Amino acid sequence: MNHKKIRPPIFYVAVQMPNTGRGKNRLWYYKASKDVRRMFAIERQLNPLSWKQSFIESLMVVPKKRYHYPFQIQDDVIMAGLSKVVGITEQRPKYLIATTKAQFVLPEIWTAEDESTNHLKYVQHDYNTATKAKITNDWHYWRLSDNRHFALNCYQTINTVY
Repeated sequence: MNHKKIRPPIFYVAVQMPNTGRGKNRLWYYKASKDVRRMFAIERQLNPLSWKQSFIESLMVVPKKRYHYPFQIQDDVIMAGLSKVVGITEQRPKYLIATTKAQFVLPEIWTAEDESTNHLKYVQHDYNTATKAKITNDWHYWRLSDNRHFALNCYQTINTVY
C-alpha cells in the first residue's frame, strides 16, 4: 500500500517585534515552521471561518539570526526573540526574514492575570543564556499592563465576533 505524504500549505506570519532591542515595534514577516504549518492546516480544517483569529495576539518565538544545526554559537549571542502575531497569510510577502520557531503561547494564556513561569520556560526552550535573557525581557515587555490588556481586549473582541 503506497501512502502519499500530504504537505501542509505554506503560511507566512506577520509579527510585531517588542519595544526592546533592534527592530523595535516593527512588523516583520516570517515563514511558518513545519510544526506550525501543520497546526495551522489542522485548525483551518476544524474551524474554516475563523481559524486565524485563534492565533492573532499570540506570542511566538522568532529567530534574530540565521543559524543551522549543530549549534556552534557562543553563549552570549542572541539567537531568538519573542514577538506578537498580528497576521497570518498564504501570500508570500515581499520581504521575508526567516522561518519561525515552533514555540508560541496563545493570547488567553499570556494575558492572564496570574503569571506562570511554565509558559516562559516553554518559550525559552533550550536556547543559550543570552537568548533566554532576551526572551525573558520580551516576555516581561508583553506582560506590561497596557500590552496585556490591549491583547486581551482584542482576543475577546475577536471571540465575540465569530
